[in-house]
Amino acid sequence: MNKKLLLLTLSLFLCFAPSKVFSQEEAFRKNSFVNPLRSGADPFIIKEDGKYYTIWSSGGGFTVTESRFLTRFERQEKVWSPPQKAWNSFNLWAPEIHPIGDKWYIYYAASVHNGAPFYAQRTGVLEADNPFGPYSDRGEIFTGEDALRKRNLWAIDMTVLEVKGKYYAVWSGWDDQYDHHDVDQNLYIAQMENPWTLGKRVLLSRPELDWEKGDHINLLEGPQTLKHQQDVFILYSTRGSWTEHYKMGQLRLRSTDHDPLDPASWIKSPQPVFKGNERVFGVGHASVTTSPDDTEHWIYYHSKLSKDGGWNNRHIFLQPFKFDRDGNPEFGEARGSGELVRPAGEVKIESSNEKSVSLP
Repeated sequence: MNKKLLLLTLSLFLCFAPSKVFSQEEAFRKNSFVNPLRSGADPFIIKEDGKYYTIWSSGGGFTVTESRFLTRFERQEKVWSPPQKAWNSFNLWAPEIHPIGDKWYIYYAASVHNGAPFYAQRTGVLEADNPFGPYSDRGEIFTGEDALRKRNLWAIDMTVLEVKGKYYAVWSGWDDQYDHHDVDQNLYIAQMENPWTLGKRVLLSRPELDWEKGDHINLLEGPQTLKHQQDVFILYSTRGSWTEHYKMGQLRLRSTDHDPLDPASWIKSPQPVFKGNERVFGVGHASVTTSPDDTEHWIYYHSKLSKDGGWNNRHIFLQPFKFDRDGNPEFGEARGSGELVRPAGEVKIESSNEKSVSLP
């Protein structure tokens, strides 16, 4: 090979060779971080008094983390394990942790049965004085419709919405109870009488648009709340979470003067607001927060690393987003795996040289 041809070949290689994949530690040193952050699904994050709290199911119970950083944990503890031979012994799904009043509450779905079929999922709540417990079990939350509250119904992915000092629960549920799990899922809302007791449930939204349908059942799930200035949103996920079709939609409250319990008070987005692409195989069950200095907005979501693998192939990602002229969140293209600049304010915090631990 002559010299000119060698130089041309080398130039082409440098242009088209894949970029180096840095470790998280290497990335932090250059003011960036690497997606995915970790394996897992149904990520939830909340910011309280300058610290971030996350929670997930692990080791047959729930693990809570605390950190000043969005991209790494500083404290991580298992805070609760389920009782044996109880309604909530198995199938611990999508926990969320919320401060309400002077207490902390964990909302989660669980079952009396281990594994499939998943027809016995119900929602429960735990209570503690601080995020790391100890937690007391407030029991199963009634999400049914009969006046005597004896016949509870399937319910998962419960989250909490606050509007003008009133609290509401929003969750994914069934119209009735069935002995199998191939059932369409709707979004329901109810005002909270207290953190463990709900008022009458209201059907908030059902899968009705073409892009909300498919994968042998039609479902809306993973509701999350977003507030920006005077606007209130419910983000939700649709299509199968085990597929590359998973995507997100949005409900927008017409104004805070409108009743959140009235479905007509909410405007549904006509198109998905966040979806996968040729490199990102589905996105969903996301929560949102701000950077440590509150100048940026970030979405915390899960996606699959490949089209196959089902539920076992999901990982957690983080990326920034903005708002458009009409006040709607503008999530942009799902970026998936790779390096991103760290959230604003993290490097300043890190300059204190206080010890932190990396994400698992």
